[in-house]
Amino acid sequence: MGRSRLALPSRRLVLGSAAAGAALALGTGCRVASGGSAPVFRNDPFSLGVASGDPASDGFVLWTRLAPNPLDPDGGMAPEAVDVAWEIASDDAFVQIVRAGVERALPSHGHAVHAEIHGLEAGREYFYRFHVGGVTSPVGRALTTPAYGAGVDAMKIAWASCAHYEQGYFHAYRDMAEERVDLVIHTGDYIYESSWGPQVRRHVTPEPYTLADYRRVHANYRLDPDLQAAAAIAPWLVTWDDHEVDNDYAGDISEEPFVSVEDFRARRLAAYQAYWENMPLRRRSMLERASGRMRIWGQTVFGNLAEINMTDGRQFKTPMACPSEGDRGGQVIDPASCPEREDETRTYLGERQESWLRRSFARSGASWSFMVQPTLFSQFYTTNPETGQPTSWTDGWDGYPAARRRLAETIASREDADPIILGGDTHCYWVTEVKTDYADPASLSVGSEFVTTAVTSHHSNHDLFAANAANFDHIKHFDARERGYGLINLTQQRAEVHLRTVGEVKRQDGYAPADQKVYVVERGARRPIEA
Repeated sequence: MGRSRLALPSRRLVLGSAAAGAALALGTGCRVASGGSAPVFRNDPFSLGVASGDPASDGFVLWTRLAPNPLDPDGGMAPEAVDVAWEIASDDAFVQIVRAGVERALPSHGHAVHAEIHGLEAGREYFYRFHVGGVTSPVGRALTTPAYGAGVDAMKIAWASCAHYEQGYFHAYRDMAEERVDLVIHTGDYIYESSWGPQVRRHVTPEPYTLADYRRVHANYRLDPDLQAAAAIAPWLVTWDDHEVDNDYAGDISEEPFVSVEDFRARRLAAYQAYWENMPLRRRSMLERASGRMRIWGQTVFGNLAEINMTDGRQFKTPMACPSEGDRGGQVIDPASCPEREDETRTYLGERQESWLRRSFARSGASWSFMVQPTLFSQFYTTNPETGQPTSWTDGWDGYPAARRRLAETIASREDADPIILGGDTHCYWVTEVKTDYADPASLSVGSEFVTTAVTSHHSNHDLFAANAANFDHIKHFDARERGYGLINLTQQRAEVHLRTVGEVKRQDGYAPADQKVYVVERGARRPIEA
């Protein structure tokens, strides 16, 4: 098979949205016609847009959620199942329709549609849309992955993190759509469950606890036209961090010591179901729902160019070391006073995921092996101004040094790999060299790490963090002053990583995309160099 780019050129997509009108609509959004078979909508049922995800060589997942009154707990839908038609074409005018079908949207799943498509050609660009009740959705663009081992010359990947709705406008998502990327990766904090920091717009509901609450939060975010544009431009691969459920939770343990395991599991299950309902995930992700768990980790391979290993850093995490009496969440601690932190049995990803990574990482034969995890992987600590002693943050990988060491050794053991770790969470840009021994600056680099800043979420400690970052030889770049995302132009020879800034997110008219820095990882080098 000949070599190719992942995406093929095509005409411009129409990514229109009726979000603004739908958000203001009042009254019942739809009724079911006599016989319960054909809904009649007073408002746009596709107010939340469309998306695709979890691409494979023969298909992908197509997503939408019927919500004529999106901010109602039931989305404005009657408690009836509704049949939703979908169609896929090889052109955005839908002259050449290659697949069509019907998916049933159930009230028990928030009238979400997850159409799992198979039988398409590998390494191709497709267009899709939905129909229901005489209404047609916006058009989305999806891509199948190249066949396993097939030659691929290039692809464009965007990755993002930390999109607090209240703290700004989603200019980063707009830029992803304008860049017409081939894949969007989200590393977590796609929604926020709480209000904090500077606010330029407001959540529609107080902190969520129930399924209805989380559905409203997701709808609030999905109504954003820039998010809808990014969701429709390319397939998404997603993982979560803490704010999709609750700040600093670990496994089934809340950060608040007065919350019982049973009560927190109920909240987490509601949040996980709402997440599944509002993301382009396969049905298999809900297979463990009876135990209150979801599977979102796995590997996606893009021919011989890239494998992307998505991980879950929350669901199976050992509770944080040395919590305070009133807070079981992340703490700034003196490592010397917390021997629990060094316990070899402590895990960030869980034994099952660690074992999977040991078996799977860099085994696809692809040139580049990505590991996507929620936060900063490499070592970083600040200094206590009173004692002069180093301090560690227990919610990140610095709180799990044995688990980090095991994973770095797995990466180092793959001699033919070109490993790149992607992260988010910290609201900062980081560029680092991954080490098996961070205590030894002379130790070999075993991979490159890039952490994106937040889409909108605030950071207030740039000067303090920057001063400390300068003390670590493995940290090549740090900046907490700008909001944006990461963009990778990937070829067989190199990964060109753009740290994209997007202007003033506190202003709707503040969109001004630019590169803060560009770094390059040459094939075989295992370290980033500023371009």
